[in-house]
Amino acid sequence: MDKYAVSCAGMKELEKMTDKAGLSYYYMMENAGTIAANRIVEITIASPINDANSCGSGGACRLYPWALDRPLRARVYCGKGNNGGDGFVVARLLAEGGWDVQIVLVDGVPVTPDAVENYTLARAMGIPGCEPAEAVASAFGEAAAAGGVPDAVVDAIYGTGFYGQLRSAGAAAAEEIARLREKGAVVFALDIPSGMGGDLTDEAELDKGCVRADYTITFHAKKPVHLQDFAADYCGRIIVADIGIVDPDRPGGESALSRGGYDYTEGAPHDFDDFVAVVAKLRAPDGCVWDRAQTHETLKKYLREETRETLEAIDSGDDANLCEELGDVLLQIVLHAQIASETGRFTIDDVIQGIADKMIRRHPWVFGDVEVGSIEENVSLWEEIKRKEKNRANKR
Repeated sequence: MDKYAVSCAGMKELEKMTDKAGLSYYYMMENAGTIAANRIVEITIASPINDANSCGSGGACRLYPWALDRPLRARVYCGKGNNGGDGFVVARLLAEGGWDVQIVLVDGVPVTPDAVENYTLARAMGIPGCEPAEAVASAFGEAAAAGGVPDAVVDAIYGTGFYGQLRSAGAAAAEEIARLREKGAVVFALDIPSGMGGDLTDEAELDKGCVRADYTITFHAKKPVHLQDFAADYCGRIIVADIGIVDPDRPGGESALSRGGYDYTEGAPHDFDDFVAVVAKLRAPDGCVWDRAQTHETLKKYLREETRETLEAIDSGDDANLCEELGDVLLQIVLHAQIASETGRFTIDDVIQGIADKMIRRHPWVFGDVEVGSIEENVSLWEEIKRKEKNRANKR
């Protein structure tokens, strides 16, 4: 279990430092909402659907959303601050993905600049919103009459700035989210379930009326409350999402790839270690703002694009183009490894070690004393070794 946590005040300082380094508050919000939306899609489509009208009397699985006669539905409860801003990004991206999305403004319209901008974008898309807070109950009644319980409910009401007890509007929203959860909605809390203080360590101070989530997607690092045993029933599964903040105090925060000492001049002789150093430099505090802003999630589209272009280069038979495109794919691999190394998860050396060991282990007819006589026997033995590896992994 990851025991590292950052206090709410500590997060403010890290965000301020990151903003000064060139990754703006707005971009941090965009990253947070993007990663949260991706997690919500991935988790929700693999959850059971409790809607017999849409998937037959026996129910179905959201893993096959194209089998439904309706789009997936989401209700996003947003507060007035930046946590609400994260929610507006989620709402916008889910709507772009074809979901039927409804926004609920729990405390009225947002007030922080970045939240206002993202709310404006969401409204411009025509995403229905509900205001004022007193309309929360009637919004549920209208939605139920129109087609049932949402597949996903997003709690983006209060984040790290919350402390104390829920007031009337927040309490009403938490009660409504609880009713939706009982009816089968999957509940996602952004950063912290609303009504729970991020620095809370004493269960006696917990507002028992706070949101109960199935998943809590927290940004950059866990907060102190996430480490408390009493919080488990409210947070559900905790997912830590990297939004581009570099934390020098986090274990492993110093990049294992910042080896330095290389000539960064274009045209100078470069080997693999040189290239790793180039990528590390791009991600350094004094590096490129765009590269610093990237996460595993934001890079996914580029990996897909570079892979497609590499396949096209192979089909074209153009060696120069293929060489360039393979370099672009390699950049994606090293960038992902660099990002992981900055939070102590793994490095490019771990990636290389893992794949080299796998190739040796799965080729006993090359690196061992096993004899095979045909390609078919090679493939059969490879698959047998692969099955044994997966069985061992599943037993852990």
